[in-house]
Amino acid sequence: MVPCKPVIEQQNRSCCQPNNGVDLQRRTLLKRVSAGVAAMSTGVSMPIMAGPFNSDNESKNDSEGPIPVDKKLDQQWLKTLVVRGKPTTYRGWQQLQYIGMPVSGIGTGTVYVGGDGKLWVWDIFNENHEGVVPQTFQHSELRNEHGDSDIKARNGANYINPPAQTSPWHFNQGFAITIAQHGEQLRRTLDNNGFSDINFTGQMPIAEVQYNDRYANTSVSLEAMTPFIPLDSNRSSYPATIMRYKITNESDAPIDIAFEAWSENPVLQGRANHYRAELVATEFSDKNGAGFICGCNGQNTAAQHTISTRADYGSFALYCLNRNAQVRLDKRNENGIAIHQVESKLTLAPGQTEHVTFIVAWHFANQKALWKKQHRQHKRWYASKYSDAMAVALDVAQSFDQLYRLTKLWRDNWFASSLPHWLLERTIIPTNALQTNTSYRLDNGRFWAWEGIGCCAGTCAHVWHYAQAVGRLFPDLERDLRERTDYGIGQKSNGAISFRGEYGEKDATDGQAGIILRTYREHQMSRDSAFLNRVWPNAKKAMQYLILVDARNGMPDGIPQGEQHNTLDAEWYGKIPVHGSLYIAALRACIEMASIVGDDEFKTLCTGIYTLGKRNIIKLFNVEYGFFTQQIDPNHTNAIGIGDGCYIDQVMGQWWASQLNLGRLYDGEIIRASLNSLWDYNFCPDVGRLRDSIENPKAKGRTYALAGEAGLVMCTWPKGGRADDWQQYWQYGYFNECMTGFEYQVGGHMIWESEYDPELLTKGLAITRAVHDRYQGDKRNPFNEIECSDHYARAMASYGVFLAVCGFEYDGPKKHIGFKPRLDNKGYFKAAFTSADGWGNFECKDNLVRLSILYGELELATLSLRIKIKGLLKRHIETDFGDAVVSTKGADINVLFTQNIIVKSGQVLTFSLV
Repeated sequence: MVPCKPVIEQQNRSCCQPNNGVDLQRRTLLKRVSAGVAAMSTGVSMPIMAGPFNSDNESKNDSEGPIPVDKKLDQQWLKTLVVRGKPTTYRGWQQLQYIGMPVSGIGTGTVYVGGDGKLWVWDIFNENHEGVVPQTFQHSELRNEHGDSDIKARNGANYINPPAQTSPWHFNQGFAITIAQHGEQLRRTLDNNGFSDINFTGQMPIAEVQYNDRYANTSVSLEAMTPFIPLDSNRSSYPATIMRYKITNESDAPIDIAFEAWSENPVLQGRANHYRAELVATEFSDKNGAGFICGCNGQNTAAQHTISTRADYGSFALYCLNRNAQVRLDKRNENGIAIHQVESKLTLAPGQTEHVTFIVAWHFANQKALWKKQHRQHKRWYASKYSDAMAVALDVAQSFDQLYRLTKLWRDNWFASSLPHWLLERTIIPTNALQTNTSYRLDNGRFWAWEGIGCCAGTCAHVWHYAQAVGRLFPDLERDLRERTDYGIGQKSNGAISFRGEYGEKDATDGQAGIILRTYREHQMSRDSAFLNRVWPNAKKAMQYLILVDARNGMPDGIPQGEQHNTLDAEWYGKIPVHGSLYIAALRACIEMASIVGDDEFKTLCTGIYTLGKRNIIKLFNVEYGFFTQQIDPNHTNAIGIGDGCYIDQVMGQWWASQLNLGRLYDGEIIRASLNSLWDYNFCPDVGRLRDSIENPKAKGRTYALAGEAGLVMCTWPKGGRADDWQQYWQYGYFNECMTGFEYQVGGHMIWESEYDPELLTKGLAITRAVHDRYQGDKRNPFNEIECSDHYARAMASYGVFLAVCGFEYDGPKKHIGFKPRLDNKGYFKAAFTSADGWGNFECKDNLVRLSILYGELELATLSLRIKIKGLLKRHIETDFGDAVVSTKGADINVLFTQNIIVKSGQVLTFSLV
């Protein structure tokens, strides 16, 4: 690496002041909000996938009320649920303007690539705020959860009024191409200003942008990404974005090309003068290319407030991965601002294609999200590995070939499936919460997160236990949460776990059960039992505490009672279906874990309570209504709850049990009846009709679905029984909302149960597709699912839908894997999977089974399948890895290898079942 003498800049800056908020044009904002509210009132904002319906929202008739039992789903729309289709591609500025796909590493901040290939947001400077782009507005017809008219990020501000390539952290940065041929030279910026015909396809973790103007007989495209390699959290946590351009000469003569990347110095965000700091830029190079790093020199007179402790102190680098790259520093633009540039020149022969790659890197390590005194000294994780942005860029450049290959390999593996493209897109998109300021990695190795960007601290247990993606893609991060936070910082001597770690004192019944279930998942996603052996004493204490909650009124009966805090931010009392369901699932998981560690006494205790619980929870099922209801605590009759309501999470424990291969918790017919009731009474084809039927603005809930959009509502009272005084509680509005994480939970559960009731497959897919349709590019950012702020963690329940469609089961210590697909393509099934030590894909068709490992390795003792075969099933099979015995149990085909086999990267296990 060859550093050069730094250039000292004058202090003209174009960066916005970070705390001033987004410079929203008031007229545009009010116009858009008014249009959204009008749509909520008229229900005609866009074509919908169901109807038409009677306009009388006051009707109590099941077929004509705001949530009709007959959904009148369009037959053509239903067909789209299961066809393979094509990747979603957005075209035209109306569809491109809101797109923001995260291309920043895990826990490194938020950087978006826009629909035109422009990088924006740039929330890398450690400004604490709510929302991916903070904004607050007021409207007379909207209320937040507390009843006033201030609509913030947590209330759906960026859902109603999505930002379009604007943020408080904007600075002058971009990319351009110059083409010279036949004595003429043309330069265009690689964004919406330079090209009028642009296509965007976002297949996480790679965005592809096609610039379609036939610019001097060339074809130009972009791949934007950050390294993203499942099972390798460290190499997925670069504070860097890769911009890889491809150009083809489609003319019959040579063309001279120049790609350039530029940036002003974003360090200190425009306040360097105030801190008497000199902004500097320095050129650097190595054998792979060249670039520049922006930083600052200088110090403050007050030692305790030196600039090195500022949130926006650090460095920023741009690097071109090309040996002929050239750097130009301190080029002044029309405003006198210092712009630094790196470019790559090449000559293309007719028909020739070349790539030019830029690496954008940053190093602003002074995180301020964890504000407690004991956390202030902790920096972002990348500070433990890199000294500045130049070191980041050079490391990415040095390892580029492998990082690019593995990132693209995962992307291709995920989407090279038999499953519908829309489903593959939607179930992986919410995982990008890891790549935003929802998630943090600290220099001591700790993983920590908000619920959504800047909102609700402490990696909240009763939210994060819905999120299934992290435990499957980066299980080390979830194991860290169990050991360091839940069973460390957050656990009290009586076993109760603060659901916000050190950022709260309360325990939550649902979150506590979820932690136990996640513990078993993390065990299954390990290669051996070492993790479980380490955490078992604490997991046991956590279960013992739940048993005490169960026994508050005497002996435990398998259903928690008394005060129970939960994810709807209130204390509920009595016997509550969702808490009973999760408690029973946690007991069932503890039975398995106790057996593994040899704790027979506790296994016996949990088995006895579980047996009581699976019998007693049925008493909460109202046969007449067709769903589970709450048994009200006579000592707390005025406390908010669901009462006789049909609640979205009423059988959630079985959803968890299905993902952990725990079997049937309790009566399956009753569970399926409850799921069907949720479809009948809670799935709303047009949410605007429901909102119009609610007179109290506060009771309408937050706006995560508009008129003309479908969604699954949290709770309804189709048979009456709702307490009128519940509306006095600010939490009541939650019941009338559509929140994607809850919707995915139900949708995934329906799909798991569809082998017994095929109609549940359609219903589960329809609920998931309704979310997908709400997040379309012409309306808002498809890559930002919003609940209580942006890139909300609970939305990662979407990965559970994928697991359900695959019928996936895995147990690393047992060396077991299984696939029992709920959705195939004319008998053909193929899908990606992850395991403790490797990932790849599973494929089956016409009796032939293929299991390919693309990364790492997979050790197997048993393989379980539930697939259709034609012919007589073999009882013994031979493979290149070893022989196996085949048996059946019900609909399952079980393959037992005579000796454990190991399938390594690049290898394929193949065998025929007949």
